[in-house]
Amino acid sequence: MSIEIIPIGGFSEIGRNCVAIKVDDEVVILDMGLHLENYIHHSEATDMDDVADMSEETLIEVDAVPNIRSIDSLKEKVVGICISHAHLDHVGAVPFLANNFDCPIYGSPFTIKVLTALVSDNRVKVKNELIEKKQNTKFRISKNIEVEFISVTHSTPQTVIIAVHTKYGGVLYANDIKLDDKPMLGEKTNIKRLKEIKTKALFLNCLYSTTPGHTDSESVPANELKHFLLDNDLRGKNIFVTTFSSQIARIKTVRDLAIKMGRKPVFLGRSLAKYTYAAQDVNLVDFSDVNIVKYSNKVRKFLAQLPNPEDHLFIITGNQGEPNATLSKIVYQDYFNFKPGDIVIFSCTVIPVEGNLDNRNRLEEALKQKHVDVYKDIHASGHARHEDHRDFLKIVEPEYLIPLHGDRERMEKMKELGIEEGIEEKKVLILRNDERIVLN
Repeated sequence: MSIEIIPIGGFSEIGRNCVAIKVDDEVVILDMGLHLENYIHHSEATDMDDVADMSEETLIEVDAVPNIRSIDSLKEKVVGICISHAHLDHVGAVPFLANNFDCPIYGSPFTIKVLTALVSDNRVKVKNELIEKKQNTKFRISKNIEVEFISVTHSTPQTVIIAVHTKYGGVLYANDIKLDDKPMLGEKTNIKRLKEIKTKALFLNCLYSTTPGHTDSESVPANELKHFLLDNDLRGKNIFVTTFSSQIARIKTVRDLAIKMGRKPVFLGRSLAKYTYAAQDVNLVDFSDVNIVKYSNKVRKFLAQLPNPEDHLFIITGNQGEPNATLSKIVYQDYFNFKPGDIVIFSCTVIPVEGNLDNRNRLEEALKQKHVDVYKDIHASGHARHEDHRDFLKIVEPEYLIPLHGDRERMEKMKELGIEEGIEEKKVLILRNDERIVLN
């Protein structure tokens, strides 16, 4: 009897995160995410008069969701699905795949609120019970498996490291983390608890394993935004700030600064509405003083009828230059009459996947053609870098290390680091999707 690791997604690509842990005769699934590039390409590749086929079979075929067919023989043994956080590459496939399993879905309160909105947006029904579990709580999901949600800092609220406790030892799933001593919202990483767990195997996100140094605290971009918005004379200028819709701490920072400037904050865009409503529902923030305009057709009307827009500060979706996002529509379809010297702040980095760089470059050029001043890269990542990974390995001291959420180069770099930190080379496991391994 043993622990069996079954990679389903996120081991042969960046995204589509999903892994199954089999403990004796029971299985728990950790994350069920989208491959965002493939999903967007598929959903937008149809003719205007057609609706994209969002069936499970098609989404698996185009590599937009994890290929859960690889665990068909284990469906009846799945006792729970646990979601680490509310980013779409970790939770976005749940509406399309979860009905294959007769078990509950567990997540932090914010994650479950976002998941509920995703189910509604996709107009599907999920038969699974959605169960909220707070950070730093432990709960039994079956005879053999107890799960613990351990708080960790990331770029969206209530992210957790998932600990799977078994009689054979603990498995830690740390997919998308950073070690931020000064988070702007929510709890710090529970280092004390991580040190207490005897960790048999650690799954660790390796996305930035090749990037040297430490990741900046969220307090760094917060201070940069504060100095820019409060220390400059911006009277009479229209100001748009775009960032990731799930980055609630950053959004709250900008909203608070807008009020200090004497401006009325406005949120524009569907995904921004989804995440901010979820944050309010679980009492993370209070955005009751913010005007939230969700749909692009209403955004056009709202902006056209808005007197004195320079008295407002607009937080808007579309930071990657996505053609169908609200910021792109405002720029390309003239939703808004920009004046020379108006400001657009990109409080983000460009995600380096096909199309993003071109989209952003085109959008920035279009803004400059309108004589808008563009400021960018006011940002701190939500992902640990190389030296953060080193610190984390010293905290956890796992017997086995399993890199995930990265390409081969990133996985090999993490393997080097694991060996440097005293893990036996044969116990640093670079796996591919559906490459199963048993930990005796």
